[in-house]
Amino acid sequence: MLKKDFILRQLEEFGKVMAVILGFKKLQNWEEFEKEIHKASLKFTSLEINHVESLNSEAFEKEVFNNPTLTLDQLKILADLLFEKLSYYALQNEEEKYKVLKIKCINLYQFIKNNHTENEFDMNVHYKLEILKK
Repeated sequence: MLKKDFILRQLEEFGKVMAVILGFKKLQNWEEFEKEIHKASLKFTSLEINHVESLNSEAFEKEVFNNPTLTLDQLKILADLLFEKLSYYALQNEEEKYKVLKIKCINLYQFIKNNHTENEFDMNVHYKLEILKK
């Protein structure tokens, strides 16, 4: 029960952080947007988001998919943060970074989807995959 309470608190706290990130995005305050994503990634996943973003496919799979310390919830958080960076690249017309990160986002959301039990369904993951595959 304590673990469930901890996870719920973490998810609630992440929701608040995402609201801040989206606020910076709406205001187009890209410096604060980047800082907040960086802090959130470290806080909720212990991964440095710029490092994750720079990994090649093989290293990404090893450090993210096969990371025994990351829970499925932490992978979802990482995916959501990468998705926001992806939308930033689209708005900034950074096509090469966009293409590379889009592949990582698709692979990460697909990994999350494939690792749910048969009784789980995550609408956020489903819709993000639909958006990314267009």
